[in-house]
Amino acid sequence: MKTSWATALLVGSVIGAQVVGAQAASAADFPVKAAALQVPAFDWSGVYVGVHAGYGGGMKDWIFPGFEPTVDYAANGFLAGGQAGINKQIASLVFGLELDGSWANIRGSQPLQTGFPYLYDLTSTSTSRIEALTTVAGRAGLAADRWFVFAKGGLAGAWEKHSAVRDFGSGVVTSNQSGREHRWAPMVGFGAEYALDGNWSIKAEYDYIHFGTRPVAMSGNATLGGVTIPISTDMPIAQDSIHLIKVGANYRLGGVAVDPKYPPVKAVPGTNWTGGFVGVQAGYGFGHELRNQDTGTFPDLSGGLDVSGWLGGFDGGVNVQSGVFVLGLEGEWMWTGIRGSRTSAFPAGPLTETTNLKTSIDWLAIASGRAGFVVGDRLLAYGKAGVAIANESHPLNGTASTGGPFSIAIALEGKAVHSGVVIGAGLEYALAGNWSIKGEYDYIRMINQHTSQSGTYSQSLFAPSAAAVNNWITQNLHLFKLGVNYHFNPLPGAVSARY
Repeated sequence: MKTSWATALLVGSVIGAQVVGAQAASAADFPVKAAALQVPAFDWSGVYVGVHAGYGGGMKDWIFPGFEPTVDYAANGFLAGGQAGINKQIASLVFGLELDGSWANIRGSQPLQTGFPYLYDLTSTSTSRIEALTTVAGRAGLAADRWFVFAKGGLAGAWEKHSAVRDFGSGVVTSNQSGREHRWAPMVGFGAEYALDGNWSIKAEYDYIHFGTRPVAMSGNATLGGVTIPISTDMPIAQDSIHLIKVGANYRLGGVAVDPKYPPVKAVPGTNWTGGFVGVQAGYGFGHELRNQDTGTFPDLSGGLDVSGWLGGFDGGVNVQSGVFVLGLEGEWMWTGIRGSRTSAFPAGPLTETTNLKTSIDWLAIASGRAGFVVGDRLLAYGKAGVAIANESHPLNGTASTGGPFSIAIALEGKAVHSGVVIGAGLEYALAGNWSIKGEYDYIRMINQHTSQSGTYSQSLFAPSAAAVNNWITQNLHLFKLGVNYHFNPLPGAVSARY
C-alpha cells in the first residue's frame, strides 16, 4: 500500500512538472500581464457623522454715532457641536460635503471712559456673544492610506447677542440697550483627519470667517432727569476676522467602500513625508507699521514706525505624499520680542507738539497650508499660504506746549488682536531616524485693524480727565525662521516602490 502511494506521488510530480513547463513555454508566446495593483488598505468614501469641540474668537468693532469713540475688543471662548458629511475617494483625491453646527460661548466686552474737563464725562460698557455657529462647506484634499489632508470652503452663519450700557455725566443720562442678530458670511479652512481601527476617525481643523460690518437693531431705555423713555438704534458692528480651531471624531456609516479601479498613487522611493510632526523654531522678524488717527483729540497721534526683534516657539502639522507631490498643513505659535517706537516733534501753530508711538507684538500664530515636491531622496521644497494672528499692545502719548504755562498731555494704551494673510517658502531636509531640519521665509500683511486706546488727558488749566482715541493700524512683517521637526514615522526608512 505504501509503495502504491509513493508511486502515485512520483507520477503526480512528473505530470505537474510537465504542465508547469508547458505553461511557461506557452506564456513565452504572449505579452506578460502586469500584476494587479494592490487594493488600498483604507478608502475615505462614505457617509459619516461626528462630534467636535474647539475654541474661537476675533475682534468686535462698534462704530458709535456722534462724538463717542469706536469700541474695539477681542471676543473669545469655547464651542462644541456635531457634524455630518459624505466623501468620495478617486485615486489619492478625496471630495466631500460637510454640514456642522455648534453651541458657542464666544464673548467679550470693553469698558470705556472718556470726556473733556468740566464739560462731559462718558462711561460705557459694550458686550457681545456668539451663541451658535453653523457651516456648510465643500471639502477636497489628498489621502495617503489613513491620513487625509483637506481644504474646505463654503458659508458660515452666526447667532449673536449684543448689549451696551452708558452713563453720561455721572448719572445725568443713562441708557441700556441690547439686540440679537444672525449673519451669514463666506468661510475657508483646512484640516487633517486620521482613520482609526473600525469605522472611527479623528480630526483637527482651522476655519476663518469674514462676517464684515452689519447694522444691528438695538433697543432699550434711556433715563433723563428721572424720566425713562424707550430708545432704538441701528449700531454698525464689524467682525472682519473670526478664527475657529476644532478637534473632533467621526464615525463612518456602513463598511469601508474600497474601489480597486482607482488605487492611490504611492510615494516615490526615498523619504516618505506622510504623517504628523511637531517641532521647535526660532528666528528674526522685522517690518513696518502705519497708524492713522480718526478722532479729533489733540495732539494728533498718527505716524509710521519700524518694528523688529526675535521670535521663537512651536509648530506642528501633517503631510500627505502622492508620488513626488506633498500636501500638508501646519500650525505655529511663537512668542516674540518684536518691538518698535517712534518719537517726533514738530510745530503746530503756536504749539510745539511731541508724540511717542510704541508697538509690541506679544505673540504670533500662523495657520497655513503647504504644497511642495520632493527633490532627490531627502529634500522637500514647499510653498505655504494661510492666516496670521497677532496679539499686540499699542501704547502712545503726546504733549503740546507753547513753552509757557499752557500745555496739553495725553497718555493712552490699548490692545488688539490683528489678523492678516501670510505667504512663504522653505526647504526641509530629512535627517537620520525621525528628524528633519528646515529653513523658511514668511511675509505677513495684516489687514487694516481699528483699535481703541484709553487713558488720561490733561491740560495745565484743568484737572486730568479720562480720554480715548481710535486708530487704524496696518502692518507688514518679514520673518526668517530655522527649525527642527520630529516626525511620527521614520522618514528615510519608509521607502515605497515606484511603478
